[in-house]
Amino acid sequence: MTDASQQLTERPSETEKIPPKRQVRDAVLSILWVVCATLFLLGVLEGIARFHEIWNPPMRVDLGQGFDESVRLFIPDPEDRRFMRVNPDRLVSFQNQRFRRIKAPGTLRLAALGGSSVNYLQYEFSRLPEQLLPALNGTYNSLETLNCGGLSYGSHRLVLIAREVLQYDLDLLMIYSGHNEFEELQQLRLSGIEQVRIQRIFSRSALYRWIRDFQARRAIGQLEADRQRRELAVSVPDASKAWLHVFTPEEISSRMDAYRNNLETMIKMCRDAGVPVVIGTAPSNLYRPNLPGPEGERFEKEVRPLYEAGKWEEGLNLARRILMEASPRHQSSDHENRIIREVAKKWQVPLADVESAVIAREPHGVPGETLFSDHCHLNEKGNRILMETFLPKMIEALTATPEHAVR
Repeated sequence: MTDASQQLTERPSETEKIPPKRQVRDAVLSILWVVCATLFLLGVLEGIARFHEIWNPPMRVDLGQGFDESVRLFIPDPEDRRFMRVNPDRLVSFQNQRFRRIKAPGTLRLAALGGSSVNYLQYEFSRLPEQLLPALNGTYNSLETLNCGGLSYGSHRLVLIAREVLQYDLDLLMIYSGHNEFEELQQLRLSGIEQVRIQRIFSRSALYRWIRDFQARRAIGQLEADRQRRELAVSVPDASKAWLHVFTPEEISSRMDAYRNNLETMIKMCRDAGVPVVIGTAPSNLYRPNLPGPEGERFEKEVRPLYEAGKWEEGLNLARRILMEASPRHQSSDHENRIIREVAKKWQVPLADVESAVIAREPHGVPGETLFSDHCHLNEKGNRILMETFLPKMIEALTATPEHAVR
């Protein structure tokens, strides 16, 4: 046997003679090297991400999407503690506004609760003082309106908002909600409310914020593309491609029970706080609704020809039935409005029947023919009708005798 062959045969035995402590040390060093290299890389990426945020600030994110009870809508203004302002994290869903922590004498403070339909009433609220204050015979000399309309907010999250704003010395609460009950269920599933605390910890990292914002912008881009397709769509079925979950009859019934309970909870909270409340029905676009595939196809096949033939009432009645049977639906139906009317009657709350007012002002009595901008949002003229309908009911609530006021 040559010396070379002897060395080859001896090498395996030599490796086997490496002391166990050295093997452990080598393994630990290898792991530490990998960990240090990884931390160094993450540190470099974190630094780049923070540098990037100097010119590209991170997106506002409402962690928990309003389902987290610990996150308030209004917080003390850090620049002037005499005022409350909208929590910066909530600006993705609410109008930017502030008000005095201690209400000035002679000030009427109104809070308006609802979804995007209320959020978009900011211009109408700016005109409300000149309409409402003179009707109250000098009782108040100024009006503060807290616009608590949250984008896509349904009654579940509005209960949390109502609980908060009733602490701000309100004189009147306005409720206009009914379009987002099923959309809110979808958002609850996606909110990750169980992981909010962990998300807050990770959100301290610029790298995490960059990854989060990158994903969010992709999702927003997809939603915008879907919206543009809806605007260009000839037929209604294309309007709901993003809605994949079909609610069972049991889920629909359960959600409507929850909707009723949430409305009654808000009214009871107002009664306990001694704050009058006004509630309004929520009209839907039944001329061009946003319906899922099968219901949308049925609408185009059965309802559209009736409208085109001038059979407006027959078409409207059929459209109402189709919307009530739709799963999911993205706008209020007769079911939601029936609940609103029943709750108002049960609790003796002034009812602003916006649905009837809008129908009366449409050329052929079909909501959506001229007064809507999409499937559930009223246009400028429609919003004026909404506020005109609420105005006398606000006056009624504010001037009601004690035995009829919600106190």
